[in-house]
Formats: sequence, C-alpha cells, structure tokens
Amino acid sequence: MQRYFLRVLKSIVLFFVMVALIHVLIYFIAEESRFDTFMEFIGQSDLRSMAILFLVFSMVYPLIGYVKQQVYASKPFDDYKQEVIRMFAQANFVLESDENKKLVFRNKSAFSRLMRLYEDAVEVDYSDSPILLRGLRRDAYRFARMIQYLIRNTEGED
Repeated sequence: MQRYFLRVLKSIVLFFVMVALIHVLIYFIAEESRFDTFMEFIGQSDLRSMAILFLVFSMVYPLIGYVKQQVYASKPFDDYKQEVIRMFAQANFVLESDENKKLVFRNKSAFSRLMRLYEDAVEVDYSDSPILLRGLRRDAYRFARMIQYLIRNTEGED
C-alpha cells in the first residue's frame, strides 16, 4: 500500500512536469499569441479540471501500470538462472540483488530510470512454482515472454 502511494505521488509530479513543458512549448512556439505574458496564457487554461484529471489518472496508473506475471517451468529455475541473467543483461538491465530466491534487475540507463520514475525494477521470484515476475507492465510481460521462450527451447533440447 505504501508503494502504491509513492507511485501515485511520482505520477502526479511526472504529469505536472509534462504538462508544464507542453504549456511552455505551446506558448513559445505559437507564432501569433493573443497573450502578452505567459501568466495570461496560464490564467486562461482550466487548471482545476486539469488538476483533477491528473489526480485521477495518477491514482489509476499505478494499478494498471505495474503487474505480476507468472511463468511456468517443468525444471527448477536454477537450470535457467544464468541464461536469464544473460538475457536481462542483453536488454540493458543489471542484476541488483540475488537474495532469498529473488533476482532484482534495474535498467542501466539513467535516463530510462528517470522516465520510469525510478520504478524500473523487475523482480524475478523463483522461490516457488510458477516463477513470478513483478514490475512495470511492459517489462514484466516482455521478460516473461522471453523466459517462456527460453524454457520452451531448453526443454525441447532434452
């Protein structure tokens, strides 16, 4: 629950910064501005409606943006572990920790981490079957598919 509220706060800040940048760009790029100052331009915007929209979206985004994805394997994960670590490394992720049968990977790129609000960790929990991946939706789904493909190809070799 605490992680949810932290993600909501980060989303609010991100959306505020994005809208502020868009407003600044529109004001300075528009050739014929009917406003003399930037504050006049902002004053004509419906800030209350935008704030409500950002608040609602920021509260919903963490619920749909972060997932748990299951991967089923017939062999123990230790048989695939080094290949999985190599697979993450090829995708520009580094192994941050390997404790209690949980691998935690983070993106190498500082810019990517910033754009993902430093919520870029992908956790691979192999303490039980099925293997459980937690993280940002697109990363969890992408790595789950890659691990399933790896498992399928490894089992086909036997």
